[in-house]
Amino acid sequence: MISLPNPTTKMTETTEMIIYTCEGHGCAYSIDDEGTLYYTPISQSGAIRLDDWNECEPDAADDELELYDIQEKLITLNKANGTYFRVN
Repeated sequence: MISLPNPTTKMTETTEMIIYTCEGHGCAYSIDDEGTLYYTPISQSGAIRLDDWNECEPDAADDELELYDIQEKLITLNKANGTYFRVN
């Protein structure tokens, strides 16, 4: 795990972030501490663009269920890491 800017906070603040990649998606995924799913492009060389996070819109995606599955996996990993703080 590495320390990266949290996509929902000022760029000067950092927090540990889990990044999830899926073969064939062309992007990497992460969540903020409330479970909002974000994506960032992966270049053809395999580099992850850590400065270009965008919020996912699962309802507009081709495979909505797959994005929800990715989000749930990230929530599970972040709960285990102690970085998930969503209040229901």
